Amino acid sequence: MAIDNFIPELWEAGVQKDYFANQIVIPTLNADFAGTASKGNTVHIINAVTPTTVDYKAAGRVISPEALADTKVDLLIDQERAWALDIDDVDAVQAAGSFEAWTSGAGMSTAEDAESYAVAQLLAGATNGQESTPVAVDTYEEAKAALRKIRLVMAKAKVPTAGRFVAVNPAFADLLISGLSDVALAGGSNELRNGQVARLFGMDILETPAFAEATKPVAVGYHEKAAAFVSQIDKTEALRNPAKFGDIVRGLNVYGSKVTLPAGVVKYVSA
Repeated sequence: MAIDNFIPELWEAGVQKDYFANQIVIPTLNADFAGTASKGNTVHIINAVTPTTVDYKAAGRVISPEALADTKVDLLIDQERAWALDIDDVDAVQAAGSFEAWTSGAGMSTAEDAESYAVAQLLAGATNGQESTPVAVDTYEEAKAALRKIRLVMAKAKVPTAGRFVAVNPAFADLLISGLSDVALAGGSNELRNGQVARLFGMDILETPAFAEATKPVAVGYHEKAAAFVSQIDKTEALRNPAKFGDIVRGLNVYGSKVTLPAGVVKYVSA
């Protein structure tokens, strides 16, 4: 009987390799809570509020302590994405060592789902960087002006300068590329990241097709600690197909994402 010697670790390793290799935005998000990923979990994230400083001398060297303050954000690990593949003989394929075609496809599929969800959460929790009346972004200059607006809003909110990113959809990226120099296209000061098309105004610009909006240019700037993502390949298993002589291999990925510091995430959506 097939699948007697099925090794799920081989599948999990292959799926996870392509899962991480095909992510663009997710690797730049806060992964501090990744170890707590489990279906149905809620991660309670406590953000400390900065205390107020006073002129100690002017206060007569007598100050009153402030009450300890914090804000709480709940990150729900409530997304479940599953995949299943019909394979004639798992044992034969496994013995031949030719799993890559299947694991690569499963990894890419789960990566696309997770990336789309993470980008949607960034937009949902972002501060609006536009004027009250949205402006159409149709040229390189207008795209660059939108990035400057995002940078300005983040600067006014005292978002740390290190670790700033901007995720853009292909429509926005195309406008930027049309006017950028070869030096800007070379990327940031560190290694090139997946999807990176430029570095402008102290922010790495990442292009991803994960935006739901494909026609209007969209950009969302964020600090790497302002949004969190947790994920885990929960299960990989094989079983006999009850409808034919063959096997089924299936897997489950659970994850969650949340903007934890809204001041550190700024969006700009073209009219």
